[in-house]
Amino acid sequence: MLVGAAGYSQDRTNAVGVGVGFGGALARTEVSNPVIQPYGRAFMRYYPMSGLAMEAGVGLGALEAESGRFFSSQIIPLDVRLMVYPFQIQHFLPYAFGGVGFLDFNPVDKNDHALPRNANGEYSRNTTYFPLGVGAQYFVNEYSALELSGAYNYTGTANMTDVTSQKKDAYVTVTLNFFSFVKLGNVDSDGDGLTDDEERELGTDPYNPDTDGDGLTDAEEVHVYNTNPLKKDTDGDGLSDGDEVLKYHTDPLKADTDGDGLSDGDEVLVYHTDPLKVDTDGDGLTDGEEVLIYHTDPLKVDTDGDGLSDGEEVLKYHTDPLKKDTDGDGLSDYDEIFKYHTNPLNADTDGGGVPDGEEVRRGTDPLNPNDDKPKSFKVGETLILEGVNFEGGKATLLPESNLILDKIATSLIASPTVEIAIYGHTDNNGSPRANLQLSQDRADAVKAYLVSKGVVESRLTTRGFGYTMPIADNSTPQGQARNRRVEFKRTK
Repeated sequence: MLVGAAGYSQDRTNAVGVGVGFGGALARTEVSNPVIQPYGRAFMRYYPMSGLAMEAGVGLGALEAESGRFFSSQIIPLDVRLMVYPFQIQHFLPYAFGGVGFLDFNPVDKNDHALPRNANGEYSRNTTYFPLGVGAQYFVNEYSALELSGAYNYTGTANMTDVTSQKKDAYVTVTLNFFSFVKLGNVDSDGDGLTDDEERELGTDPYNPDTDGDGLTDAEEVHVYNTNPLKKDTDGDGLSDGDEVLKYHTDPLKADTDGDGLSDGDEVLVYHTDPLKVDTDGDGLTDGEEVLIYHTDPLKVDTDGDGLSDGEEVLKYHTDPLKKDTDGDGLSDYDEIFKYHTNPLNADTDGGGVPDGEEVRRGTDPLNPNDDKPKSFKVGETLILEGVNFEGGKATLLPESNLILDKIATSLIASPTVEIAIYGHTDNNGSPRANLQLSQDRADAVKAYLVSKGVVESRLTTRGFGYTMPIADNSTPQGQARNRRVEFKRTK
């Protein structure tokens, strides 16, 4: 039953109601000066459908008219009608009707004209008649209404008020009716789209449109979404049916709408992933795999921030998506794959005994095992440090020397028993004293650098020879360049 601004409305299908009306009747005959007479009628209605009713009724009244003679007829109409209800306006329900009936009338000529009489000395007649009319109901509540009804009743006789008349008689009735349902139709008390009978059969509350309080009406649950109107969360995923349908657009009949291995409730309330996407962050792993198997972040493409997506780490490279450096060699998994082309699952890709990260730092090739260990350097042997250069006339190392000296420092640290003498040499440009001092300063600069890299100072000695020990002709620029050198000599 819908109650409110729209008035009292209901599905009247199968409803039964009774009523009684009181009003007046007015003859429509050839006799002039008709007089309004009392008229009453009782009726019963049955509604085969909401907008249609069948009515049977019986009335009692009189018709009178005056001309040169006075005639009066008592009428007892019995009829059936078909009533149509096209629409409702708030509390008002208009209708139209038509029908057929049997009319018993008893004409009386008070001027005592000779008329055929019955056994009681009365003028008695009967005929068929056809009522047509309109009316309107005003619903006081969902059960009762006041009606105003008017009918034009066309008869099959001309003798109701004047036996001399040749024209068929008719009469008009207007009644005020009191109507009440004795059996309501398909009542929907809470207006949720289910009749009260349907709700009782389902076990829902006929006076509460949303029995389980999930945000969906009982009718929507039953007829639209096929959810259980008695359970707030039909699929048991932690979200109410209303939230699933209206807010998250998930399937209220599936605990895991996207099939990623996480319930819709967990995705929304716990992990904040998208319950409509198998892979919220698009990294190639399902949300369920990230949470339950790999323990990665389903909202981050690259959980460990190494430059590889979690899916690439798991499915392609088999690295650990939770570790930036899977093999612990000092290089990130991304750098190993895309920059150095080393194996991110093997700390020493070339198997030379030095981790990939250490090789990169010392400048050796992590893909070549031959450069992992220092070359054999026997006691008494001398080694020219190719590529160790200084600014002109100074003991300041040029930047390109650092890479070479870094490698030497690493080798010396790896061989802690080796001791080295560092010798400085110059070309013949300048005075002997100046060149001797410059060669000493350059040897000392090399030593200082190696010590800064972790080589024990006591393992290193220095000496400058100026230009006294050339290895090439100082008369040519090429020869002078070769003579400007730093040498290592293993002393132990």
